[in-house]
Amino acid sequence: MHRHFYNFIIAMLAATLLAACGAGDKGPAETALKAAEEAINVAKGEAGKYLPDQMSSLESALAATKEKLNKGDYKAVLTDAPALTAKAQELASAAAAKKAELAKSWDGLSSGMPRVVEVIKSRVETLSQSKKLPAGMSAETLAQAKAGLGEITQQWTAATDASKGGNLMDAVSKANSAKVKAAEVLTLLKMPVPEALKG
Repeated sequence: MHRHFYNFIIAMLAATLLAACGAGDKGPAETALKAAEEAINVAKGEAGKYLPDQMSSLESALAATKEKLNKGDYKAVLTDAPALTAKAQELASAAAAKKAELAKSWDGLSSGMPRVVEVIKSRVETLSQSKKLPAGMSAETLAQAKAGLGEITQQWTAATDASKGGNLMDAVSKANSAKVKAAEVLTLLKMPVPEALKG
């Protein structure tokens, strides 16, 4: 009888100690989660722009870890939070690299595209004023080239505005669309397509 009672006390004591240990993890868990949240907030500015899908995934993981904290699963939080902090730092570095890559692409496009647009515009104007179109050039083809020039101009203006607004991703995307269209129009006009427009 005493033996059973003793075993019961031991079991109760062990349970109490475990609960105490769990409660003792609460403070460190909260601190670790706060550090992770701060790291994610720091990364969010650039990563939200340049790596939005990965940023969204990281925020979802943070929300899941907060839920574990609310449920008292402090050990899981102490495991997850440092991993979230490390991931946030990696994402910040990746976003900075992506930004640099986009900036380089934009520099190349912004130095070459205005000249391409001017060449196309000049050719379209010359053909439009000509009394007779050159061999292989129809009025319909010229009309297509004019329409294409209009699209290129709109796309390039939008790309420039996006760049001025600090949205490099949108700027490069729109500039690449203008580049593709420029290659099409040059082909319509039977003009050589620069290598820079083929890539």
